[in-house]
Amino acid sequence: MSVFRPTALRWSFRAGDSKAEAPAGPQEARAEERRLIERAQRGDHEAFRALVERHQRRVFSLIANVVRRPADVEDIAQQVFLKVYLALPRFDFRAAFSTWLYRIAVNECYDDLRRRRAQKAPGEAEVPVAEPAEWERLLSGGGAGEPDPGRRAEARQLVERLFARLPAEDRLLLSLKELEGFSIEEIAALRGLKENTVKVRLFRARRRLVEIERRFLSARRAKR
Repeated sequence: MSVFRPTALRWSFRAGDSKAEAPAGPQEARAEERRLIERAQRGDHEAFRALVERHQRRVFSLIANVVRRPADVEDIAQQVFLKVYLALPRFDFRAAFSTWLYRIAVNECYDDLRRRRAQKAPGEAEVPVAEPAEWERLLSGGGAGEPDPGRRAEARQLVERLFARLPAEDRLLLSLKELEGFSIEEIAALRGLKENTVKVRLFRARRRLVEIERRFLSARRAKR
């Protein structure tokens, strides 16, 4: 896994070389993170590198799930961590550092989506909202009872293929909730939305995913 280090022009990648291990307990981890933040606020680049190491995997995962263009993922991540680096002296600990960081990442993803939307060709059809289906069925492979590991892995591969066909904003919400494990409350805080609004948008995104699944499977059967 590579890490960011500041250079004169941009953040560059290097192979991960930190030998420090995060404290085992949550309280110790929070205390250690606070110490790293305070050191980084005083200009300690090694402390900032350690913060990036702690969070970069999740930030990259989020961006990659939304953007789906490998060439753009690094550029957006570079911008995210540059903004974090520049804004860090103003971080006041009123929110969790992770919430503050991921809010910047989510906003960068939305900025990218807005730019893409402005370039969107007219007449592109949006996937209609269908009747709801069972999200867990889609993720578990469709069987009743305990899911078979092989079927579940196959189902997840299918979900990833279908996921790429969703509108980008749906991918972002589902990435936060289903893939990255954020709670409704956390997503609402990240986006500055009401929790009920997040629930409604997630519900619609899941229904679109199921509709895409139906179309995909129907087209596959038609080719046989």
